[in-house]
Amino acid sequence: MPTNLRWVASVSASCFHAAAAVDAGRSLVEPKLATALAPGVESLRASFDASGVARQRFLRHLVPLSAGIENNRELVSAAWRKSMGAAPDDVIVSPLAAALARLKYDFTSELPGLLDQLELRASPMMEQWEARGPGLLASVGRLTEADLVVEAADVILVYPALGGGGEAHLAYNSVRIEAVLANPHAQLPEVVRLAWLISQLSLDLPKYSEKIEGMRLPRVAALAMIPPVLSAAEQVELARYDDATLRLALQAWGVADTDVENVAGTLDTWWRTYTEASMPFAVALVALDKMLG
Repeated sequence: MPTNLRWVASVSASCFHAAAAVDAGRSLVEPKLATALAPGVESLRASFDASGVARQRFLRHLVPLSAGIENNRELVSAAWRKSMGAAPDDVIVSPLAAALARLKYDFTSELPGLLDQLELRASPMMEQWEARGPGLLASVGRLTEADLVVEAADVILVYPALGGGGEAHLAYNSVRIEAVLANPHAQLPEVVRLAWLISQLSLDLPKYSEKIEGMRLPRVAALAMIPPVLSAAEQVELARYDDATLRLALQAWGVADTDVENVAGTLDTWWRTYTEASMPFAVALVALDKMLG
């Protein structure tokens, strides 16, 4: 049964997706947008420093939650509870909410009418997915395990601040992907990136995740699903599974910026071992976690 996708175009998620990229030191396609967001990012950093919570942990929840929560104070409270396991005091909520409000104002000032643009940009990606996506995910299930393919997921469409990017949000059964109008890399169509993101969502099920430390799971999941997705893409003639494409995926999909050769070699060895042996994918996932160190 094909995965049922709910497509969500979000200005707020676009804003915080771009802000998180600036905070991480990544270069945006439009320097003017990075300059506009810089003061708000600095304000956000100052608020985090005062609160004592790790920014990356908070942002990991903030971005996917922002696609469904517009009120800044409610958004801060929800992301804080997810990050810290307790409700925040007002002395924490107020400065963080003010920083988010500034970011959204500066972002929308630079990109007025973005929601309409995102909805227009969604059409080509949705058409490509309907044509090729279900078959691609079905192939991933055959190469791994059928229950790795989720029944439903949200696809959060965001402004292409990086010229192509995305992330799987395992805790929310959602993915976010930049709504680009053309494939940034001809060898890796965006429909393959989307399949890779969606394919990770089941890996937080206890059968797969219980033996992997929680903070390591997102990276292990992201790396583990690259070989099967590229192999599936080769079967449906969308991409190739070879050394060059594997290295390209690691870089283009933001999984490995350094030590690409070693990571690619580890993944290839792991995947070939899995395909030649008879073992549950959960066992293979733990083995990959250990191989990554």
